[in-house]
Amino acid sequence: RRGAVPPTTRRRHQPGRQRAVCVGDWGNHKIRRVEVATGAVSTLAGSGTSGSADGVGGMAQFYGTVGVTVSPDGSALFVADHLNHKIRRVEVATGAVTTLAGSGEEGDADGVGDPAEFCH
Repeated sequence: RRGAVPPTTRRRHQPGRQRAVCVGDWGNHKIRRVEVATGAVSTLAGSGTSGSADGVGGMAQFYGTVGVTVSPDGSALFVADHLNHKIRRVEVATGAVTTLAGSGEEGDADGVGDPAEFCH
């Protein structure tokens, strides 16, 4: 075909091949990104000081991040913020952190947003 990209330079999406993984760094109160190919680590969100502030990147605070999962489209992370008793959302592109659910009080109440309670 005229104008086609040669096969050696053509990029294809390869399902199952991750470029990076995101993990909760419990003691440092951060969400970290680890490049699979190189092992390079960078901070996506979290100031390093325990707290519960929403914000972007280093302005956000966590208190013991334990579980991290990725949204189906890969644009967001959902973090179990253990000692804040909250579920937090982190935008992968910007590092913006918002509280999705949890009052910050330990408990087991169902609800939408703030009225929901978690116990660790």
